Amino acid sequence: MSYQRALPDIKNLVSRSNYRILKQIGQGQFGQVYFAISRQTGEFVALKSLAKGFPTNRFLREFSCLVSLRHPNIVACKGMEYHGKGRYLVMEYCEGGTLRELMNFSAELSLRLCLDLIIDILAGLEEAHQHNIIHCDIKPENILLSLTADKWTGKVTDFGIAKTVQQSNNNQLESGYTGSPGYMAPERFYGKYSYSCDIYSVGIILYELIVGERPFSGLPGDLMLAHLNQRIKIPNTVPKPLQAIIIKALEKLPQRRFLSAQEMLKAVNIAKEKLNFNPENTKLFTSTHISNLTFKINQFTDLDSSNKITYIINNKKSIYLATKNKLIKLSCQSKKIDTVDLNWSIIELKILSEGCLVLTKGKKEDIFQYHVDYFSENQLLKKVPPYLPLDAKKIKFSGNFQGDWLAIIDQRNSQGITAEFKILNLSTLSLFKSPKSCPFPSQLINLDKRYGLAIFSRFSQGNKGTYLYLFNRRSHFIKGFSIPLLISELTPNKANPYELFGVETAKLNYGILINLNPLKITRTPLEFIPNFIIGEAWGYGLADTKGKLLFLDREGDYLGKMDLGIEITAMTGLNDHQLLIATWEKEKVKLLTLDLTTLNT
Repeated sequence: MSYQRALPDIKNLVSRSNYRILKQIGQGQFGQVYFAISRQTGEFVALKSLAKGFPTNRFLREFSCLVSLRHPNIVACKGMEYHGKGRYLVMEYCEGGTLRELMNFSAELSLRLCLDLIIDILAGLEEAHQHNIIHCDIKPENILLSLTADKWTGKVTDFGIAKTVQQSNNNQLESGYTGSPGYMAPERFYGKYSYSCDIYSVGIILYELIVGERPFSGLPGDLMLAHLNQRIKIPNTVPKPLQAIIIKALEKLPQRRFLSAQEMLKAVNIAKEKLNFNPENTKLFTSTHISNLTFKINQFTDLDSSNKITYIINNKKSIYLATKNKLIKLSCQSKKIDTVDLNWSIIELKILSEGCLVLTKGKKEDIFQYHVDYFSENQLLKKVPPYLPLDAKKIKFSGNFQGDWLAIIDQRNSQGITAEFKILNLSTLSLFKSPKSCPFPSQLINLDKRYGLAIFSRFSQGNKGTYLYLFNRRSHFIKGFSIPLLISELTPNKANPYELFGVETAKLNYGILINLNPLKITRTPLEFIPNFIIGEAWGYGLADTKGKLLFLDREGDYLGKMDLGIEITAMTGLNDHQLLIATWEKEKVKLLTLDLTTLNT
């Protein structure tokens, strides 16, 4: 599993640390930043290490600033650790990425969200200024995002070049990195520092969030001249109350700007009230810009079926399809068709490298009866003994692709919430370990040969969240983590099963992309509620039953959309560049392929 692979150049660090490093997530002139997990608590953290030969005083300056600041809009420092090659800061981990990444998203951010993020930044700066600390490098890359149920919380980070008010009285220019020219106040180019420098930077971010670009652009020399001499031009599309705030924040003379972050924060809150946002309107994005695509569509084959296809899966050797109680095997090469009628209704298929697992469901008195049957790739559609019968109220199962083991959670008592979790050897159906009690999940996913993922959705007393727990083939649950969103089902990406895509169940117009290593959660606005989701090397394909298709890259950004105008009943990725779709038209099943060769060009 990738979580347990330490980077070669930091093996000594890992062996002496209280944290297990999972992946490097940043590289700057000051040093490296790593995604890590606490060995004691299982908490995710960011470790910031100092590069060799870099002045230690800046590293210690950031540490001294952060330990004195405790605020929900400032990334928390949890301490400092020493290791064989130096030391590193233990920082709060923010799974939402940076404000820059959000701003680069192809969907337009809503004005309300923009103002909420500016309010977060100003609140964090107010705390820093009250402790006589000037950040000196406010920019979108230094604002981290933490996911909330309705939006994101912005958190100020990277106090590496921060100054105290006492230091600002020193007229000596500081050598080396002194800030980002695109966001620097005019006096900063002459080595002057004050609270109003940070105010100016926030003004640039506010302009950029609303207009879509910075007021000044060019090379560092051009930027310096523009900051010093050029007056800003604000488009008429910017609301009047915000125009006044931007103009005041970007005054050339520091004394003409807002006197403090608190004063600007108050002005933004008043402007937000004047704009009269509907309290119930929680839209995060106002518009999406998705290009229409045209793909080559071919008829793959006709199927003689009086029922709709409800599932399609494939292992690139064979395609397995299901109707109500019929399993169909279709060769990818010869298109030879084999079918078998099952006694009970098919409710789920799981693909294996050498066949498929079929979950069927019947009823006996007041309890359901389930069968998990294994159909081998090399034995047409004959069951491979043994098969697994289960009497239960509810069941979730998943088999790893290599066909080594099977994970099952079944709940037999409808009055309680406790279920039984077990891992079985797929060839013999013998238990690896004794069954364990656990809550009933919304989904089980096998990630790779060693690990799986159990997903639990909870909504109680107004609190909603999804809990993701890794488990291993020995039926041990590894400490998981939660996100403040309700997601009932996730689709792994075939190229990397540690990347998963799902849809919020409380707000169906948002897709959620979760990357487990390093942990990152991305929201994507959707134009329709998908019934089918597939994850491929090129990204994610979403479709609804009416024939609408949406394509996203693996970062959650838009590749394009199309509308087939016919009913889709199932979908899968056929190979690296083709999509296989089951359609239902004039009460006939048709299998169509879409050629996606030009999708990323």
